[in-house]
Formats: sequence, structure tokens, C-alpha cells
Amino acid sequence: MPIDVRRATIEEIPAMAATLARAFAHDPFYSFLAGGAPERNQRMRDGWSGILRFGSANLTETYTTDDHGGVALWLPPGHAGPAFLDSLRMMPAVARLAGWGRLRIVTSVIAELEKRHRHHMAGPHFYLSALGVEPQRQGEGIGSALLRPVLDRCDRAGIAAYLETATARNVLLYERLGFDVVEELTLPRTDVHGWLMVRSSRPSTQAPRAPVGTPA
Repeated sequence: MPIDVRRATIEEIPAMAATLARAFAHDPFYSFLAGGAPERNQRMRDGWSGILRFGSANLTETYTTDDHGGVALWLPPGHAGPAFLDSLRMMPAVARLAGWGRLRIVTSVIAELEKRHRHHMAGPHFYLSALGVEPQRQGEGIGSALLRPVLDRCDRAGIAAYLETATARNVLLYERLGFDVVEELTLPRTDVHGWLMVRSSRPSTQAPRAPVGTPA
């Protein structure tokens, strides 16, 4: 059955935050961010809600399905991140996610990722900030379907795409969608291992690839 994908709306942020919290519950990077607090699930939902509200370029390139089976959050070319005021608004949610006592180390790790991002991607590109699929729905093709609108636009316009993942099994899945690993690293002051991946710009005459694989 075809999977209908559409742009998300602000009214859907609570449902999408819950989906992303479940999808990333065991992701090494987000497990590091949320720590081992007993209220970790609520921390994850609060954190994702803040990211969707203030770190998504107003949801302009955020995609979901009618049943919120998955969410793809892209930042478009030229979007350097949240504006200063939005960053301030997002801070309580990030602090809630990480805990105030861990905020300094978490922000330093995020800053290192942003530094590597700038190093690898000097030109215009789409940045896949997050792709999450409900755990019980993985393997249905939802992840690939959620990525397809932006990847097809990248192919038509000859624009590159960039992402980070801390899950080894996702590397092969992203490679099937045209991404290549450009750096493998362990984040400083953590035991989180990650892969930085780039999907190079392509001539607009190249036909888009058919969806394959399902990123978690």
C-alpha cells in the first residue's frame, strides 16, 4: 500500500513529539541526552516538543503521516539553526531533556556536532535533523517514504543532504538512499559513537531513486 506523506502542522507537535520520543528511546545519542532519570520518557517528549516548535524552521520541511507513524525533520538550505530568540525559548526544553546539571556537557557535545557539520557542508544543503518511526511500524517503508519528498527535490535541484546517526544499522539503510559516510567519531566526553553522512548533489537530469530500506 502507498504511504501518504505530507508536511506537518503546528497542531500535530504533541503527537509527533510522542512518536519521536518512542522512536529514539534506545538511540545512543538521545539516551545520552536524556540520561537515566526515572522521568526519562517525559523528558524525551518535552525535548522533542521544544525542538519541533523552535528548532524546525517553522516546520517548513517537517513531514509526517496522518497516523503519525513517523516523522522526518529537515532543515532547508540556508537555515543555520534556530534564531537567537527561538534558541532561548528552546533552552528550557533542552534543559528538561538533559537535566540542568548536565546542560553544560550536553551543549558542548551539540556544539562539537555543529562544528563538524560546518566543516563538511560549506555549501547549500538539506540537513536531516531527525527521522523517527514508531518502533512497531519499522520495516513498513515509512522512513523511506518520509525522506522521499526532500530527496527527490535534492535530485531535481542538484542539492546535497547531510545527517548524523548514532545507530550502526542505520548506516547501511542511509547508504541505500545515496548517503556516504564522511566521518566516524566518538563524541568527546561520551561513549557515543556516530557516523556523519553526506548525499552529494546530483545533476538535475538524473532520475530519482526508488525508495528502498526503512530508516528507524
